[in-house]
Amino acid sequence: MNIKMKTLFIIGFMSTLCLLIGFNSALRYNYVNFCLLIAGLGFITYLLIDLTILKKITALFEKNISEKNALREQSESDQLLINNKIAQYQQEKLAKEKLEAEIYNLRNNAVIQNSPANNESLPNRMIFHAMLGKAINHVKRRKQILAVLLLNIDLLDEGLHELTKDEMDAIHDELSHRFSHTLRSEDIVANLNSNQFVILLNDIIKPKFASTVAQKLLRACKDPILTKNNTYYMNANIGIAIYPQNGDISEKLLENADLALYQAKHEGQYNYQFFTKEMNEEAKEFMKLESALKKAIEEKQFTLYYQPKLHLKKGSIVGVEALIRWEHPELGLVTPSDFIPLAEETGLIFPISEWALKEACRINKYWQDKGYEHITMALNLSPKQFHQVNITEIINSALTETGLNAGFLELEITEKTIMQDTENALVILNKMKELGVRLSLDHFGTGYTSIGHLKQFPVNTLKIDNTFIKGVPENPNDCAITNAMIALAHNLGFEIVAEGVETAEQVQFLSDHQCDIVQGYFLGHPMPADKIEQQFKKLRIEVILP
Repeated sequence: MNIKMKTLFIIGFMSTLCLLIGFNSALRYNYVNFCLLIAGLGFITYLLIDLTILKKITALFEKNISEKNALREQSESDQLLINNKIAQYQQEKLAKEKLEAEIYNLRNNAVIQNSPANNESLPNRMIFHAMLGKAINHVKRRKQILAVLLLNIDLLDEGLHELTKDEMDAIHDELSHRFSHTLRSEDIVANLNSNQFVILLNDIIKPKFASTVAQKLLRACKDPILTKNNTYYMNANIGIAIYPQNGDISEKLLENADLALYQAKHEGQYNYQFFTKEMNEEAKEFMKLESALKKAIEEKQFTLYYQPKLHLKKGSIVGVEALIRWEHPELGLVTPSDFIPLAEETGLIFPISEWALKEACRINKYWQDKGYEHITMALNLSPKQFHQVNITEIINSALTETGLNAGFLELEITEKTIMQDTENALVILNKMKELGVRLSLDHFGTGYTSIGHLKQFPVNTLKIDNTFIKGVPENPNDCAITNAMIALAHNLGFEIVAEGVETAEQVQFLSDHQCDIVQGYFLGHPMPADKIEQQFKKLRIEVILP
């Protein structure tokens, strides 16, 4: 028993004794005994009050311990989530590097075996089967898709079997050279026999994108081949099979690609066909859209819409993000998700993005000249545009032509784009930074960026991906991750933006946790330039926060 309890026991005993003596004696109207009665009642009252206080103190102490334990458990849980994401990224990266190394070794061995003196020598059927098998295992684990293209060559004047070995080698070397310049570095081309090539397209986004590659390969076959003695003209056809829709093993994919090739030959010269009718229809629609997209560039059918960014502490708009839209004469307003992947795949993204960059700079300078408060114009760079060789020259040209100060242009690059090749990305980012533009890391939280990389990247802003904001404030995990990202950004000296904000509750949570800027439908949908001007005036006069 501690001292406190002992003291309370003695007081209680004395109180009870005094109460009994006082009560018994009070009946005889003795003044002293009556005082003892009053003292006993006082002791009892003190005892009850003291016990009540002791209980409250004990309860508060236990609550404090419970809250500390809960915070420690939440912190450990948050750290576990982050560690798991980092481990997952490292495993995927190692698996991809292992696959690339294995395929590289197989390809090199094939070159050595086939033609030690010729860099254009291609893998044979056996080597290709080994490569395809490894690629299938890789995409199977990640639930991705790949395409197998079977390309057949027919000489128009004479058959390949009638050529001399030197002439056949010269034709194969030329075709190998053309194909290698048409395909990506991660794609694989092999020589099955005297008149057939097979191409493996790794990690394609959708089956229909294989049609773009097929068209490029067919175009590469249209130009005549010049040898020392002759000029050869040829016809080409391609059959396409997709993993896993058309087969889950290499033999089945090649078999179905061969059936599609038969159909392509039946359709005529320089034709390609997918294995299934549905895919053929999809590919036709894809090509129609590509043709319409080229026309849209020629006729300038694109426009920019703008979504405001609100600074929570200042209570004012500090920037907008420019979002491209396609004003199709028949389909109406087409959103980026419906045509940007196609533009990326076909290379049309370059003229589209260059126009968007100049237009965004032009309109921001126009707003400044009209007397509006100077704000930052944000524009997303696509992966292909980011890696464009002359991207810094294009940015500098847009700034020079429009007269916009570089500090009012913010370029958003997705986290995944940067993490694909961090060393090269760092070089590009530093070149951009030298121009004076602001840089933002978009979709932060989805690309497994390490803190070490973050410290190296010369970015100004981190944008929390909307997948985390959706769960705020109801989902404890999303709340914990969002709060951790805000704290991390501030500790590293970055500005933090939450995108995809749609409710007042989300704004309140982000404001309570010191998020700098919010963007999303809560403030308004993307709107044309003339409408956003009205928004500037309205929000400069009065901003209502929850």
